[in-house]
Amino acid sequence: MQISIEAITNVLKNHLSENAVLSVIDESEQHRGHKGHNPSIGVTHIFINLVWEDFEGLSLIERHRLANAWLDDFFKQGLHAVRYCLKTPGENIEL
Repeated sequence: MQISIEAITNVLKNHLSENAVLSVIDESEQHRGHKGHNPSIGVTHIFINLVWEDFEGLSLIERHRLANAWLDDFFKQGLHAVRYCLKTPGENIEL
């Protein structure tokens, strides 16, 4: 079975409250010819933008570790790289 954005999004949403703002973008094609790019397994490179109140009090590395743990099964299937923007609602204010 191929890795899809929909499957990744569904797994992430299972860990989040309804007020979280999430977007998951497939960046695999931007990495054609690079290590880890493998169209036969589906999505290999993604960008996750997540604004979630439960990140409050967590360091950036703790947020990354948490998100990586949620994605563990996808990494085992061949997801190669994730680029993150993980913020609390208060940090998401545009200046």
